[in-house]
Parts: sequence; C-alpha cells; structure tokens
Amino acid sequence: MIKILTPLFAVIAMVPVAMADVEIKRWNPEGLGQPVGYSQVVTIEGTGKMVLLGGKAGLTADDYIPETLAEQSKLTWENVDLALKAAGATREDVVEIEIFIVDLANIDPNPAYQDVRDFFPAGHKPVSMVIGVSALAIPELKMEVNVRAIVAND
Repeated sequence: MIKILTPLFAVIAMVPVAMADVEIKRWNPEGLGQPVGYSQVVTIEGTGKMVLLGGKAGLTADDYIPETLAEQSKLTWENVDLALKAAGATREDVVEIEIFIVDLANIDPNPAYQDVRDFFPAGHKPVSMVIGVSALAIPELKMEVNVRAIVAND
C-alpha cells in the first residue's frame, strides 16, 4: 500500500507548482446577461485553456424566458455557443455537459435531447449527464446546463 500512495502524494505535491503557471479569468461576455453573483464564463489558461460555462439557460440578455422546454432548449444552446465563442472555444472543444431538467419524470424531454444531438458535430460528442430536478433558481426555467471545454494551445 505504501508503494501506491507514494506516487500519488508526489503528484499532489506537484500540483501547486504547476498551478502557478495558470491564469484564471472570469467575465460576462457581451450579449449575455450581466449577473452580479456569478460569472457567465470562466477560462483557465496554462498549457491549455479550460472553459467553464455554468448555468447556461434559455433566457435572453434582457431576461426574457420562452414558455416551452423546446424553445428554452434552443435558446440555451444558442447561449452556450455565444459563450464558447466569447471564450475562444468551439463546440468541438466541449468535453463535458450536465443538463438539469425540471420535472423530468413528467415531461417529454426529447426536444432537449435532440438539441444536444444536433449541437455537437460528429466525432465531438462530450460526456454528459441529465439530472432531473424539482426546480431551478429562476422558477420559469425548465432546463439549465453546465459546460466544460478544453482548448489546446497551438
């Protein structure tokens, strides 16, 4: 057991040194809402760049929210695309998504599922998970997504 733990501790000990070369940038791109309590986009740059998009949803920059899941889903992925582009990333760079759908057991989620399938090009499908929730922070929202992308330095 000591042989297994020793290399693990060596890797953990090296993390702070490597993180010293990383720059974290947080901002709210033009065209998206300008929230006070969180960032629309976070990038982490070093040997590559990690882009984190938290809480992308189907609402416009002026807080208009369509009524149906289908309309919200379409707008959600438009907002994801806008945020990715603002961060210097593309759909091809996305490696993970988490989709939260309100009242999943009692609705037809297929419009949202189809939008995900259509959003990512063949050969660039991220890992994903769908989570049914009872509500989101904004009561009118029917879905929300978190997105993680990695952009390699050239």
